[in-house]
This record gives sequence, C-alpha cells and structure tokens, in this order.
Amino acid sequence: MFKRQPTDTQFLFITLVLVLLMGIPTFHTLTANDEFSNDELAQNSATTIGERRPASIPAVTAAAAMAPAISHFTHYDVSCAKKALNKLDVSGGFVQFQGKNCLKNFKDGDIEIVNKSNGYTASVFISGADKYQTDLIQLQKGDNEIAIRYRERSGKAVEEVIRVRSSQI
Repeated sequence: MFKRQPTDTQFLFITLVLVLLMGIPTFHTLTANDEFSNDELAQNSATTIGERRPASIPAVTAAAAMAPAISHFTHYDVSCAKKALNKLDVSGGFVQFQGKNCLKNFKDGDIEIVNKSNGYTASVFISGADKYQTDLIQLQKGDNEIAIRYRERSGKAVEEVIRVRSSQI
C-alpha cells in the first residue's frame, strides 16, 4: 500500500542497463567483418556491373530470353532537319527517340509521345532548353504510328506523326 517512488538514480541505472543490452549487439554487427568468398563477389559484380539493361524492357523469366529483345532496338534522332523523313523501318521491337523541338513558342516540358498503334505512352526526359529523349517505345509487329505532341505557350497543341514499321519482334 505504501510503496516508495523510484528515484532518479534508479531510472538512470535502468536506462543504462537497457542501452547496454541493445547497444552491444548493435555495435558488434556494425564492426563485424563478414567473410565473402571470391565466387560470390565475382558473381555479384558480374550481374550488377556487366548486365545493365534499359528499364523499359518488360521483364521475362530467363535472362537469356531477354538478350534478343534488348539487342533489337533502334535509336533515332528526330531533330528538325530529320523530321521530313516520315517513315522509319526498324528490325526490332523497340525504338528510342531523341530530338529537338522546332517550335518557336514551345512551352518547356510540355511534350508527349504516344504509340497510337498499341497505346504505349513513352516517358520523356527533358535534357536542356528544347531537347528531349524517350525511354524505349514498345512497337507492335508491322506498322506503328507514333505521335509527338507539343504544346505552344498559347495552349495550341501541335502533333507530328512518325510512321515506324517493325519487321520482327
């Protein structure tokens, strides 16, 4: 019934014991040298350094099945001088665009690239005042219409269509 209240010294002693109980194992795990075999290190470095792939390629179950898909993509420059070419033939299932906007009243960052044939919307990365680059745009076999949509400062949309023919996927 009449219990004595704990003193400040008892609280400090209990806190010290708890810190030591939790701190010693933590300190040990931070300072311990984990041994790795040379085989593990070689395997980890080969898969992380030598196996970089574009992120927009869909994942497949086997790495060997992914290699042909990656080797069949086309990088194409759609700058102002090259936009007269309206048809492009590729031998793979992916195309990547980089280019420059030719509009004088271009609103920075307002560009959209869509493959109208399969509905794929590309991610557009702005690299400078009027330059951009896309991720890998997925193509369907045969004819693909890829629309590049710019928006002027006035709000007017301008669309350019590039026809891409994919012969194999």
